[in-house]
Amino acid sequence: MPTVLRVNGFRFMIYGPPREHPPPHVHVGFGATGLVVIRLAIGARPARVWAVYGMKDGDAAAAFRLAEHHHDLLLRVWRSVHGQEGE
Repeated sequence: MPTVLRVNGFRFMIYGPPREHPPPHVHVGFGATGLVVIRLAIGARPARVWAVYGMKDGDAAAAFRLAEHHHDLLLRVWRSVHGQEGE
């Protein structure tokens, strides 16, 4: 899974097909074991935390804010890997 962005210790990663799937989302790693999966906003559907594994709530919230801030880049990369799926 390529890391597409590193910010403040967070690693934003996007898996490619065939393992991954719509809707557009990113995996955000933090520390040795923390992971949060964030669905990206599409149309009227807002971004949201999809799953959290081994990450403190405050760190998951910080990852979500960073995903919102870098949304355009993350969605552009997701689409370059997956095409226009998941609209």
